[in-house]
Amino acid sequence: MWARDRAAASAKRAGGSGPEGSIGKLLWTVAMRQISDLSSQLLGPLLTADTGEWGTFAWNQHVLGAPGYRIAGGSDEILKNIIAERVLGLPADIRVDKNRPFNSVPTGTR
Repeated sequence: MWARDRAAASAKRAGGSGPEGSIGKLLWTVAMRQISDLSSQLLGPLLTADTGEWGTFAWNQHVLGAPGYRIAGGSDEILKNIIAERVLGLPADIRVDKNRPFNSVPTGTR
């Protein structure tokens, strides 16, 4: 709740979302994965069998879609970099291509 309030205040102040949103998204993807795992364990084969029983087949869509949540809106790895650099103040990764035109970046094949 504190992180959500901080993200809302930052967005209001800066006119857009800040790095705090990355924390929320990471927590959300972890929760979605845990919900998928739990629903798979509880429902077992009913998860994929469309028997018409209420609440069974709908979980199939969630379980199949949950891995994509890690990519949508930025991959988890990129979000972790944003948190490390902008929230924790850690140094950025070394980039040999920074401030260089793309066609002059070594490709390793020369």
